[in-house]
Amino acid sequence: MDLITSVRWIGFFWGAMDAFYIFFVIFSSLKRGVAPFFSDFTAALANMDQWGGGLEFIVWMGLVTQLSLVASSVLLCLGSACAVYVAGIQTPFRILFIVPSFSLILLLPDTSTAVWLSLIVASEVAKVWSLWWLWKNRD
Repeated sequence: MDLITSVRWIGFFWGAMDAFYIFFVIFSSLKRGVAPFFSDFTAALANMDQWGGGLEFIVWMGLVTQLSLVASSVLLCLGSACAVYVAGIQTPFRILFIVPSFSLILLLPDTSTAVWLSLIVASEVAKVWSLWWLWKNRD
C-alpha cells in the first residue's frame, strides 16, 4: 500500500468512526423518544441550574464538541489537510466529555468502567499517533 492510499484510509477510518458516533447518538435519542443532541443539552443545563449553576460553559463546550464531530467526520472522510488540526483540537475535549474516537466501544455490553475508560484512552492515543503520522506525511 503506497503512502497516499495509507493516508486516505487512515483519514477515512477516523471520519467513519466520528460518523458512527453521530448516528449512534441520533439513533439512541430517537429510540428514547427525544430530540438528538438538543434534549441532552437542555437536560444538562437544567441539571446545572439545579446544582447551583455557574458552570454552564461546560455544557456548551460539550455540545460544541459533539457538533464538531460532524465537521471532523466530513473533513477526515474527504481527506482535507485541516481535518488533522480539527481532530487534534478535539482530543482533550473528547477525553473530558468521554467521547470515544473508536466509537465501536459504545457497543460493548456490561464493561467495567476501568476497562471502558482504558479503551477510550487507548483509542485516543491511537488516533493522535495516526494523525501525527498523517500530519508528518502531508503533501
